[in-house]
Amino acid sequence: MKPIYLDHAASTPVHPEVAGVMLKIMTEQFGNASSVHSFGRSAKKIINGARDRIAASLGCFPEEWVFTSGGTESDNLALFGAAAASVVKGKHIITTRIEHHAVLHTFEVLEKEGYSVTYLPVDSSGLVNVDEVRAALRSDTILISVMFANNEVGSAY
Repeated sequence: MKPIYLDHAASTPVHPEVAGVMLKIMTEQFGNASSVHSFGRSAKKIINGARDRIAASLGCFPEEWVFTSGGTESDNLALFGAAAASVVKGKHIITTRIEHHAVLHTFEVLEKEGYSVTYLPVDSSGLVNVDEVRAALRSDTILISVMFANNEVGSAY
């Protein structure tokens, strides 16, 4: 029996067409996109073209689209960025105890920097109670971070 992989939140196979383009770029076009030489300018053109196509398909501006190396880096960029951007409004954050470690570790760092984090419990299905979220809200709450789909228990909102 062929195994079935269901944790596409953690890792997803690359579409063969994408893999083909990536292989060509990695073996034929490998310049540093931050360099000013011709290899770098060519690489930057490819990256910016990809950014333009993705932004157009998502209905956003290309400069709103940021490439990261993975989920942890993305979590850090979003959470530290949101906290820093809103610090003048408050320093209270709401999350749950079952968030990914990348999220929980980010909040641990923010707590050391003076932020207050409320960790809400979840039920046996991994879901947070909306009334508990409402009850946790404060005048200085700047961020609520709750995963939409839990990769460990399979729950989703």
